[in-house]
Amino acid sequence: MAPDSTDEPRSVVLEQLEAFGLSAYAVRTFAALVSLGDGTAQDVSDVADVPRTRVYDAVEELRTRRLVDVQQSTPKRFWPISSETAGRQFDREYSYRVDALVAALDELEPITRSEEQRGVWTVTGRRTVSDRVVEFIESAEE
Repeated sequence: MAPDSTDEPRSVVLEQLEAFGLSAYAVRTFAALVSLGDGTAQDVSDVADVPRTRVYDAVEELRTRRLVDVQQSTPKRFWPISSETAGRQFDREYSYRVDALVAALDELEPITRSEEQRGVWTVTGRRTVSDRVVEFIESAEE
């Protein structure tokens, strides 16, 4: 039996959304809503293999990430934002996280060791080498 041509894009969607930190139910719910265009909890449950009661939790997770909108009707209807808008949101989130990480790494204070380690040191960079030579000269007793 030939694999369904929609399996590969769906797998990529599920994998990438999970990489952005969405729960498994939220990932499957969002993918189902994108495929459906909009739907109720029952519609999503039928397509995404997510228990209907858990669809509400997943939609709330997606709503807080601004990936779905909720129509307050009976029953409630959900619809996803466009894939282009979702892509821009994830791009901004990723960029923000990378920028925050780089800034925090730059601000880490060096740890001062209580005793000097013996062994071979490898230093690179003009400033680092110069600093190390100055340190050796200052600590020399003769």
